[in-house]
Amino acid sequence: MGELLNRRFQYELLRKLAAGYPQKVSLKEISKLPLNHIAVNLAYLEQHDLIRVVWSNTMSNGKHPVAAEINARGLDFLADDGGLSAILGVVTVKLHDDTIRELLIRRVNDADGDQSLKRSLIAKIKDLPSEALGKLAMEGLEQSLAKFPDLLIFLQNSLL
Repeated sequence: MGELLNRRFQYELLRKLAAGYPQKVSLKEISKLPLNHIAVNLAYLEQHDLIRVVWSNTMSNGKHPVAAEINARGLDFLADDGGLSAILGVVTVKLHDDTIRELLIRRVNDADGDQSLKRSLIAKIKDLPSEALGKLAMEGLEQSLAKFPDLLIFLQNSLL
């Protein structure tokens, strides 16, 4: 089955379905390749939620595709910029107050310095209201990134 999966053919299928969007495209319009080759690739794309396939299940022929249509995720996959999924798929990261406090307190404890100053800072951190804690976290993140000596190398290794 794996030898039937073909990235170029899958891309061709997606492009043909995109050209017919929002209508379903009949199997006859999709390709002249053998039915099994088409079925395997359509099933694969459908399982990745890029298209919807209309399947027919008969006693003589078994399960086979009749028509297919591309969906929004498939169109966005084809789009150079990721389409609306890239815009709407913004991830919001939320850190709970307790998590921020724990991180700050751990850093204070690990830092070199006067123990009485550390105790005083920890007490203040524990008493900070949520809004002030959020501002402190943002300022700390900004300053940390500004002083990160190899930020570009770190980001390159992490992201590329």
